[in-house]
Amino acid sequence: MSADVLGWAWRTPLGDSVDTAVGRLLAGERAATDKLRFETRTYACRLGAPILSQPQRSKHARFLRRMGLFGLEAAHEALQLARGHGCEASGERLGIFCGYGGLRAHWDDMMEGLSAQQPGQGGTWERGLKRIHPYWMLKHLSNNAHALLAADLSARGDGATYGGATAGAQALSAAIRALEAESIDVALVFAYDSLLEPETLVDLAARGAATTGDLANLAAPYDLHARGFVPGEAAAALVLQRPGAKGALATISAADGADSHASEPGPETLAAVAARLPRADAVVDGSGRALPALDAAERSVLGALLGQGAQLTAVQAAFGQLGAAAPLVQTIALANCLRRGVLPPIAGLREPAEGSLLPVREPTPTTARSALALCTGAPGLVGGVHIGSPSGQPSPAERA
Repeated sequence: MSADVLGWAWRTPLGDSVDTAVGRLLAGERAATDKLRFETRTYACRLGAPILSQPQRSKHARFLRRMGLFGLEAAHEALQLARGHGCEASGERLGIFCGYGGLRAHWDDMMEGLSAQQPGQGGTWERGLKRIHPYWMLKHLSNNAHALLAADLSARGDGATYGGATAGAQALSAAIRALEAESIDVALVFAYDSLLEPETLVDLAARGAATTGDLANLAAPYDLHARGFVPGEAAAALVLQRPGAKGALATISAADGADSHASEPGPETLAAVAARLPRADAVVDGSGRALPALDAAERSVLGALLGQGAQLTAVQAAFGQLGAAAPLVQTIALANCLRRGVLPPIAGLREPAEGSLLPVREPTPTTARSALALCTGAPGLVGGVHIGSPSGQPSPAERA
């Protein structure tokens, strides 16, 4: 199963426009910083890759926080681009699919009601709970962004909201299946996530997933000295139609899977998800977990699948780990790199660890027409996307 991409947009730590962020990606820049939205001196993980812009003013701010607002912006922008390519659908023929990382506590709203509470839990109402607005829980509803976007667009076609670390891949898979079943004609898929919330930073550091080092000593994924990834955040959107659409920007397939591991998935799960996707042209965008044992195991199973000489990149080394938004960001980034005929370097890679696959260390010309992208998360989750040039589009070599 596959679908054509007619429109895309994102909000990322490297920029809000696709051309700007892809240019910075190809230049080897990375968004990691120690200047986050809140003080992190007491945190084990003190680095992150935040979106530097702010959401536009919106009537939906009553029900959505910044990442949800970014998601809606990207969705509207992607649909506008698709309509410029002749993609038209509305009502029952337009379906919306959303992926988000999961519920996050709204600490700014809650602290007023919780800061004066006592361990004995007596007098909780008078100690602050009465100051929490009765509608505060509405902001925590998991399908808020989906519902508000559907209302904006009068979209009544099949759709769904997915949660979790690989929710973006799940949303893409469901959208492609709905298109294949012809229950809709156009799918608008958007995903958003932030790993830069206080409780997320604490959890990632406690699990040993996120880096606890400083900027000066930060090592990239697949580096000999890698010691955990940089948490990031992003929102992204794709507009999909059935294969054969005029004006297609790329063609994609998606898959997801899971195992019983409490934290990161085992290498056999990555291999199983990758094997369910069309074979790529010896280019893989790795999950970028930046832990030597996990990196080596991933390279080993992918080398057996794609060949030991396949080229390895990791866009999340530049953007930061993006959770549920990762598959969509990987799709947009790799599709644009393939269209330009250049593979992006692994940002910050200084001393590649030995292993299968060939890490890309500098912008590298390529004639590849397709690539495989993988992302992971806890508990034991894997998402994968195959990104290819649209049928009939010339390869970079042919364009040259």
